[in-house]
Amino acid sequence: MEALAERLRTVEPMAPSPAAKIRGWNLVSAAVQQSATVRSRGHSVKRLVLAAVAAAVLLVGGAVAASADSLPDSALYPIKGVVEQVRGALAFSPSDQLTYHLELAQTRLTEAEAMIARHRLDLASQALSAMDDQLGDAAALVKAEKGTDPAIAADLENRLLQAIATHDGQLARLQGQVTNPAAQSAILKARDRAAQAVQVAQTSNNNGNPSPNGKGSGNASASPHPTPKH
Repeated sequence: MEALAERLRTVEPMAPSPAAKIRGWNLVSAAVQQSATVRSRGHSVKRLVLAAVAAAVLLVGGAVAASADSLPDSALYPIKGVVEQVRGALAFSPSDQLTYHLELAQTRLTEAEAMIARHRLDLASQALSAMDDQLGDAAALVKAEKGTDPAIAADLENRLLQAIATHDGQLARLQGQVTNPAAQSAILKARDRAAQAVQVAQTSNNNGNPSPNGKGSGNASASPHPTPKH
């Protein structure tokens, strides 16, 4: 090897011709392209799948975000319901469950007001009924908790009574603004059912008598409004 190196030192350097350089670059370029083609074939399916998944995530995420403020007459409203169900499944503690029911009750009341403003009394009535369902579930939660932890139940009951009093104030103002008999009837029914939820929450889980903190520690009263005469 040393002898060969000594002989190569005596050889005059030879530069390749321009044509040889071009042929060499063409061969290198063809080899690179062929290698890239082979690799791309192996990953093309994966890339398509990833692109489809990414597009689906973006579409679903956008639809979920857009549905947050949707109203009952919107095409995105069913998605809003699915998201709310997921939220409910993730509410584990009694306090979180009560918060969930009260937030949904307020959401349904807001939707009812919007539907009344749009003269969609059918959807407004459904929203008010759903609101009272949430208040009823909250009252049942409070009643059940009295047999487990009276101290926590007292706090939950107070929060529920305050929320119902706030809702009843909104309903009373709304009732004074509408003139449609069907809308007034739906509002009165909602107020009556809210009053029933108060009675359920104030009922002891043991003997059926009102709990010692019957009116709560806040400003909410045992009956949010006088029962109207129909």
